[in-house]
Amino acid sequence: MGKSENTLLALEAALKRIAEGNPKRIPVGRNLSVRAVEEEASLGNGSGYYYPEFVEKVKLTKAEIAAGKGEIIQPEIQTVRTKLKEQKRIKDNYKAKYEAEREKLALFAAAQHHLNDKLVQALARIDNLEFENANLRSELAELKRSKVAPIK
Repeated sequence: MGKSENTLLALEAALKRIAEGNPKRIPVGRNLSVRAVEEEASLGNGSGYYYPEFVEKVKLTKAEIAAGKGEIIQPEIQTVRTKLKEQKRIKDNYKAKYEAEREKLALFAAAQHHLNDKLVQALARIDNLEFENANLRSELAELKRSKVAPIK
């Protein structure tokens, strides 16, 4: 038997122990993965990936264990799609909030501009009324002076 066959046998034995629920080197509650099987078989990181059939067998065993527990295992692409959909939903939510706040800001700026315009108009009107008031006071004073009769 060659080294490759011995490694595959060690991986198979480790997978069997994990599937039965009595591993020797890893905790019982650890999730099943190729890395967990490698650690159980006392092999290096990534050594299980040299055997694509074994990787598929680990995935199938993981799905069987999950089905036995009543869990649903989603394929990796499905998980990625779910995460992407969630991120898109969050992004759209923030975008909608951003647009709403921009609209509020635009309305606030328009109201501010309108109030500023009214203030300028009111100040100009006050200046005109003060000028008119001063003229009327001077005219009133002239009229009162013209009515004053000299004492004889």
